[in-house]
Amino acid sequence: MKGLVKYDHGPVNMEVRDMPVPEPDSGEVRVEIRAAGICGTDIHIYKDEYPYNPPVIMGHEFSGIVDEVADTDEYRPGDAVTGIPTTVVCGVCRYCVAGQHSLCDSRLSIGSGVHGVFTKYVVMPAWALRRIPEHLDLTIGALSEPLCCCVKAVSIRTSVTAGDVAVVTGPGPIGLLTTQVAKAEGAYVILTGTSEDSERLELGARWADETVDIEEVDLLDLVRDRTQGYGADVVYECSGSAAATRSAIELVRKQGTIMQIGLHGGPFEVDFFPAELKEIDIRTSFAGSLDAWDRTMVMLDQRRIELEPIVSDVVPLTEWENAFHRLLNKEGMKILFEPID
Repeated sequence: MKGLVKYDHGPVNMEVRDMPVPEPDSGEVRVEIRAAGICGTDIHIYKDEYPYNPPVIMGHEFSGIVDEVADTDEYRPGDAVTGIPTTVVCGVCRYCVAGQHSLCDSRLSIGSGVHGVFTKYVVMPAWALRRIPEHLDLTIGALSEPLCCCVKAVSIRTSVTAGDVAVVTGPGPIGLLTTQVAKAEGAYVILTGTSEDSERLELGARWADETVDIEEVDLLDLVRDRTQGYGADVVYECSGSAAATRSAIELVRKQGTIMQIGLHGGPFEVDFFPAELKEIDIRTSFAGSLDAWDRTMVMLDQRRIELEPIVSDVVPLTEWENAFHRLLNKEGMKILFEPID
């Protein structure tokens, strides 16, 4: 089978290679990949800003069909599935016991620590799979994983409620999914971006109460106007931009919450003194969790979230270079790969 491999440390160092078809061990399931999404983490790996174990097949967002099972009756060949990227864990630490596998010190995830889904087949432990709702297009189901990250950040790691004013910075796929989840929780959502994000903001208007180009509108004035001068109840920072994280401290109200979802990829400076004076609750959220996955699949089954409008392109794996370059230039939205023979 063909796989997109990060073959060495350093920027790029990627190519499509012939790789052996994996065989499932006891309790594992082999999945035939139908679609796999490029994530911000993949961009960081491309740029050598995120840990990985080369040579490794990249990719962790996927949808597919069960191809073969080994000593498990949880799934059958033909089942439409997606899955949890963190597949290698100790299983006994406090985080694993609580279903927070992404926090296990022994964790390895598909696409970085072990072979991922930018290929034809992947082997997963049965416990890490989830069935895709029947009404959902199989290709679009590949967005279940990024949605799960947003559900964890919004619905589990923060306590946004009806009437809260939430600012979402960064209208990429994570920002758009965060907007939808925050709306589902009852928040008044202000989605922000720059002039480079005009098409993304236009799409975001489908779900957000307001969209703002911060190069044209004074965002702080607008937020104060919408909140009787207090500031946002919660700011969801989805861009991984240092400037956006710094501005979140200014935008959020006293005793409000900043949820950092986007990965920065490197150190940056921030004046923490204003945050201390405002008694801000600053939180982060990394990947998904078992409870977030369960809630994600319920929300999809209830048709609470729209995934299809976020997919801009579905391309064969051979077009990986152009796909990565487009996303680096903020062209397109969510780009999905189809496997090649």
